[in-house]
Amino acid sequence: MPEGERSLGGFVTFEGYDGAGKSSLINGVREMLTDKSVRVVGRKNEPELVDISRVLEREDLRHHGNVEVLLRIALEIERESIISRSRLNNDITICDRGVASLISWFDYLGVPRDPCERLLQGLMDYHSSALTVVCAADFDTCWKRISSRGEQSRKEKLGKDVNSKYFTMYEANILRYAETAANVVFVDTVDLNLAESTSHVVQALQSHGLGLS
Repeated sequence: MPEGERSLGGFVTFEGYDGAGKSSLINGVREMLTDKSVRVVGRKNEPELVDISRVLEREDLRHHGNVEVLLRIALEIERESIISRSRLNNDITICDRGVASLISWFDYLGVPRDPCERLLQGLMDYHSSALTVVCAADFDTCWKRISSRGEQSRKEKLGKDVNSKYFTMYEANILRYAETAANVVFVDTVDLNLAESTSHVVQALQSHGLGLS
């Protein structure tokens, strides 16, 4: 590496259905890595993404499914640039949800993937360099956690039966993704307490050589 050139920081994607414990686990990892600079890139609070996210969450507006998946792809492409900049300046960049979640929206909305396959493959190639941490929780646990929250997303407001179907679709996509992606770690977020599951993630980061030695 040329003198003065900074190496890229580690790249980690957290996956898991709503209520699987992603936010708690991400916060736990940040607290355990206080000696490292950690940046979390979500989908709703970044200035470049907030307007797209607001459109997608509007209760009074329902796009055609093809339009919605294109908006979601646009959001993820924009997020790539945020992640790339973050990796230049931080030891670890955490992506809250990744391409497996995006792909699941095609199933939720009943939209064929073929017309968007080139864009999706580009996103999959980008995320192939990340360690993907899957928060593994059963649907009943997820729904119990969702129901206890004060604020719910547009998808969560569709109710238990719809989300149960979505959960099955999401789980199938996660398993398919794990079969093709090189670095996927499943973490039990039901039987393990937060400290245990956080330690599991940090050990995975260390074993994948993400600059935590």
